[in-house]
Amino acid sequence: MSDPARSAFARLRELLDGVPAPAGADPVQLHLGESRLARPATVARPSPDAEGWTRYPRPGGPAALRAAYAGWLERRFGVRAAGPDGVPGAGPDGVRCEPTPGTKQAVAVAIALAAARQRGGDAAPVVVLPNPYYPTYRAAAEAAGARPAYYTLDDPGDMAPVEAALRAAGGRAAALVVCNPGNPRGEILPARSLTRLSELAAAAGAWLLVDECYTDVWLEAPPPGYLALAASGAAQPVPHLVLHSLSKRSGAPGLRSGFVAGDAASVAAYAGYNRACGVSTADPVAAVAAALWADDAHVDAARRALAANWDLADELLRDLPGYRRAEAGFFLWLPVADGEEAARRAWREAGDSVMPGRYLAAGDPDGVNPGTGFVRVALVHDGTVMREALTRLRAAWALTATA
Repeated sequence: MSDPARSAFARLRELLDGVPAPAGADPVQLHLGESRLARPATVARPSPDAEGWTRYPRPGGPAALRAAYAGWLERRFGVRAAGPDGVPGAGPDGVRCEPTPGTKQAVAVAIALAAARQRGGDAAPVVVLPNPYYPTYRAAAEAAGARPAYYTLDDPGDMAPVEAALRAAGGRAAALVVCNPGNPRGEILPARSLTRLSELAAAAGAWLLVDECYTDVWLEAPPPGYLALAASGAAQPVPHLVLHSLSKRSGAPGLRSGFVAGDAASVAAYAGYNRACGVSTADPVAAVAAALWADDAHVDAARRALAANWDLADELLRDLPGYRRAEAGFFLWLPVADGEEAARRAWREAGDSVMPGRYLAAGDPDGVNPGTGFVRVALVHDGTVMREALTRLRAAWALTATA
C-alpha cells in the first residue's frame, strides 16, 4: 500500500527540487486547477461583523444557503430538492442536500462510511475508482482500510471496464466512484453511461459516489446530471451521493464550500458524521457561498474565458502529437515521451510547472500505469498569461512531445 499522505503535488515538488527555472521568466503554475478566469462582480466579501464569527455555525447551514442549493439544482438540472427549512427528509424529487467544508472532505468521509458499512470478515472492502483519478479518491480508500480497484474509460460510452473491475473484485464493492466531467482528461459521460453505472452499483451493493465538481466547466454542451436521472427513475434506486463545489464552478477553492446531494438516507449518513465529527460552514462564509450559487453570470464569464484558453491551446499546441481538446474542464491531457522528463524540461526551459500524468494514476497488476507518457496542463490563467506560458511550453517541447 502506498502512503496516502504523499500526494501528487508533493511528488512534483520533489521532482523539481533543485531544477532552476530560466532566468528572467516569471514562473506560471500550470499543474494546479486553481482558476483565475473570472471573478464574480456582485458578491460581497465575508462580513467583518463579529457576530457571525463568534458563534458556532448552524448544523445544516442557514436557510439562505440551502435555498441557494435548491435554486441552482432546479436551474441547472431541473431537480427539485429539499427546501431551506432543514427538516429531515427529501424534496419533491427525492433529493436532500447538506453543506460540506469543500468536497475533498466529503469524498473522504463518504468513502470511509461506505467502507465501514461493508467491512466484515477477512477481506478488505473494495472501492472502485476511475484511473487516472483525483488523488483524494485513492488516498481516502487507503486511509479507510479499503482496497482500491480501478477502471480506465477510454470511451465514455463503454462501461465494460467498470464491469471488469467489479468482476475482479468478486462482484461486490463498498463504493463505486465516478467523476463526470472527468479529471484529468475532461471526458463527459452520457446519460446512458450514468444509468449503467447505477445498475452496476446496485448489483454490487455499492454506494454510488458521483463527483460533479466540473459540471459547470463545460465547453460545448452541459453534462448530464445524475440527480436528474435518479429523479426521473431512469437510474436504479441505489444509495448515492453527488458532490458539487464552488472551487471549480466559481474559482473559489479558498472558500472551502460545497455540498452533497442525493437520496435522504445517504445524505443523512454523511450529515450525521459531519455534524458530529466534521466542520459546519460559518455564517459569513455561508452568505458568500449562497450568493455564488445564486449567480450564474460569473460562471458564464469564466466559461467564455476558458473557451478562449482552449482556442489558444488549439492555436499553439495542436500540432503536438496526440493533442486533444477536452470536452470539459481546465486540463489538457497531453501525450509526451516521458511525463517526468517533460515536467522537468517545462520548468527548466519555460518556467511552467505541469503535472506528470503518472502521479495521477495507479499501475495495474502488470505495472501498466495509464498516466505514464502524459502530462496534465491547467489552462486556468487569463489570456495574456496563458499565451506567454503556452508559447514557452511549445518551444520547450517542440522536439520531445510525442505519443
